[in-house]
Amino acid sequence: MVEVLFLLLPLAFYSGWRAAAKHIRKQQQQQCELSDSFVKGVNYLLSEQPDKALEVFLNYPDIDEYTVETYQLLGNMFRSRGEVDRALRVHQNLIARSNLNPAQKEKAMFSLGEDFLSAGMMDRAEGVFQELMDNISKSHQVSKASVCWFLRSIFEQTQEWRKAIEASNCIIDSEKKTPKRLTDEKTPKVDNQALIAHYYCELADEALHQGNIHEVEQLMNNARKAHKQSPRLMTLQGDVAFHQQMYKLALKHYLAAIKTDSRLLSMLFEKLETAASKTNSTQNLQKELIKLYKKQRNKSFFEAMLELARKHTNVIHDPDIKKELDQLIESELSSKKLNIESIYKATEYIKLNEASQGEALAAKRGLLLTSQALQNYLQGLPAFSCEHCGYQLHNYLWRCPACQQWDTIKHS
Repeated sequence: MVEVLFLLLPLAFYSGWRAAAKHIRKQQQQQCELSDSFVKGVNYLLSEQPDKALEVFLNYPDIDEYTVETYQLLGNMFRSRGEVDRALRVHQNLIARSNLNPAQKEKAMFSLGEDFLSAGMMDRAEGVFQELMDNISKSHQVSKASVCWFLRSIFEQTQEWRKAIEASNCIIDSEKKTPKRLTDEKTPKVDNQALIAHYYCELADEALHQGNIHEVEQLMNNARKAHKQSPRLMTLQGDVAFHQQMYKLALKHYLAAIKTDSRLLSMLFEKLETAASKTNSTQNLQKELIKLYKKQRNKSFFEAMLELARKHTNVIHDPDIKKELDQLIESELSSKKLNIESIYKATEYIKLNEASQGEALAAKRGLLLTSQALQNYLQGLPAFSCEHCGYQLHNYLWRCPACQQWDTIKHS
């Protein structure tokens, strides 16, 4: 009996070897078919047939660590090309796979949130990023700061300023605790404290329009803690004083704001003018503008002092102020390359002076024609542009309406 068993052993070994070889050949054949299918999908992409490529990839049965990365790149490529529907299909299909590890799923969820944000689906994007926040691991694939950055972007667009403050604090805390992560390259560096001050000022603006001065004061204190030298806060303090008809105090805050940031002058000029008129200090305002222009040589101050002189000829009667202004205008027109608006306002001022002094009709007519031509040139010309995206606009805004960046609006 034992001899028979020994005789059967080689047969059993041979049968097992044949079965194993058959199984291996079958696996190799399947892998070859899968590889061919994957290559076929890539070829569809290269030949600009994205829908056919999608069908191949979405029906691909097995995903490993290499193909997961390919799926991620594929979805991100579709999103960068503006094909958000296709990007959503890829990332949703990827998340539905049962064999993804937590790190791979987090990365796919992050990309899905970006897809929803690109599609303008704020609620869906917020839901995805919030789920990531609640379940984020230590995989180092997605950082908490990056998730908070995108949440803040959503809250800015939906004007949920308190949530935007929470997201900013989350970014600050995360950056203190953790090093740079893989996705941080998508989150541009900004002054988070300055942004928090903006958000508190937005809330304070809303409270001011509702007449809730007590709440405005609390919100301004919070803004001051975040960014003490915020020009936005100085402007808001002026607005509160102006609202309470405390014009002298309003003038003080507005002047502090324009000294810190001259871009605000075009936005605050009418309020400065009104507050000065209410306190009989138009001449003092003109002196301040002349002083600021001499110090900073900024065209905003030059144009403002010309406009103030033109509109308040009968109020600004101090001969020393008039002499200083005339000398400045003559010097700037003869030696400096001014923009069209500055030249126009200067000629308007000269025209008024000549009219009051009884100059020759020909000179007056020449100035009138020059003034009219320059005025025609100025019509419709944007005064500001965004240094981040180039968007042009007529009035200064705190945030660019095109790219949503803060404090990027500059003089054109």
